[in-house]
Amino acid sequence: MSIGAALSGCSLNRTAARVTSGIIDDGIGAVFSESDMEYVKAALPANLQLMEILLRSDPKNGKLLVNAATGFCGYSLMFLEDEDNGRASAFYRKGETFADRALNGRPLAALDKKDAPALFWRTFCQASYLNINRNKPAAIAELPSLEPAIKRLTELDPEYYYNGAYILAGAYYSIRPRLFGGDPQKAKQYFDRALTGAGAGFLMTKFVYAKMAAEADLDEELFVRLLNEVIDAEPTDGPERLPNEAAKIKAKKLLEKKDEIF
Repeated sequence: MSIGAALSGCSLNRTAARVTSGIIDDGIGAVFSESDMEYVKAALPANLQLMEILLRSDPKNGKLLVNAATGFCGYSLMFLEDEDNGRASAFYRKGETFADRALNGRPLAALDKKDAPALFWRTFCQASYLNINRNKPAAIAELPSLEPAIKRLTELDPEYYYNGAYILAGAYYSIRPRLFGGDPQKAKQYFDRALTGAGAGFLMTKFVYAKMAAEADLDEELFVRLLNEVIDAEPTDGPERLPNEAAKIKAKKLLEKKDEIF
């Protein structure tokens, strides 16, 4: 094969990847609008694999990288954390890597608002990985690196993904040990802020609030109230439907463990 033919083939592959990634970008909202958890659990891995294949042909496709990070992180949170810590950890790290590639090695100070999605998912994936690996010294040592990323995201676009910067801040101050800067009261303030405006109906925030801040502060009343609010919430349509359904399932399981926690 001539060099020209090879280059032409690469160009065609890249073009095909970009067309397909555009379809994925348009359709990702439909996935998160789905209400059938089992359907998505069965279908999403093939879509994640497709994104990985497309990225081989178009490795710098920013939208595809962010969608891959979103998919791997979302799948891990909704379907793996409660079943397989090892797989969940691997998926979180994979999502973190994709989001980091979208940022292309640029320092936090060089990022602007359009980089908020990649920064959010990189930080979300990392925070989620560290949260389920808190028994490992290496994870504890990595925790401080979250703070500057969360601060920068708060400056760039705090409302991205249902006030995601405030969700991350709440999680950060819940995860960190008190001796090293952890502050459940500060965490509660951030979670309360996350539950305003566009984030008011996002049930996963209430679940994480209960699991992290309420547990860290041994606030049983808040823990029970938040989880019951998640369980009793009416279904909604839109891209929050799937994570809301996942939050309901996870809230029921967590509430059953109340006596073990408190």
